[in-house]
Amino acid sequence: MVITGFNLAGADYGRSRRTMLILAATSVGLVCLLAIQLVLWTEQRREVEAVGARLSRMEAETARHQSQVRAVQTSIPAEALKQHEAKVAAYNHILEASAFSWIGLLVELERSVPPNVTLSEIHPDLVSGKVSLRGEARAFEDITKLLQGLEQRTTFRDVYLLRQSTRKPTGGGPETLEFLVHLIYQGRPR
Repeated sequence: MVITGFNLAGADYGRSRRTMLILAATSVGLVCLLAIQLVLWTEQRREVEAVGARLSRMEAETARHQSQVRAVQTSIPAEALKQHEAKVAAYNHILEASAFSWIGLLVELERSVPPNVTLSEIHPDLVSGKVSLRGEARAFEDITKLLQGLEQRTTFRDVYLLRQSTRKPTGGGPETLEFLVHLIYQGRPR
């Protein structure tokens, strides 16, 4: 018996076979990707567990060291601790003083001080950057020029004239104005 209209080489059969092969290949590819993803996920999970175990060991070791430190601290006399804290404060002060840029401060002052003004004292606070300037000027206009020169420099801020007074000469020379200026020097290292 012959079936008519049935052709194995027909276009529909070829198309459906091609579609089946593409679906089978895609399914195999997706299964492979899923297997790779599971392997990577398992490896990552092992790594996280190893890091967690290492972290818990480190936390236990840190807690043990902290308890040892507390035990040692309680055995140190308070007077010895105060002496060492004073030494550390002195060393910190020395380090801050060595980091202070005297050359930078003096260069900025040289650029700011007008010709008829002389500075007799410069007192910087090494921690805060506050600087106290004491000096003399021939006239109030010279002090005004000094203040303007200091304010124009970007390394100085909060420039204030705190005091001025007239000083009578002892040898019959001209009168001079004594002044005290406070400012903040920002050119120091942080």
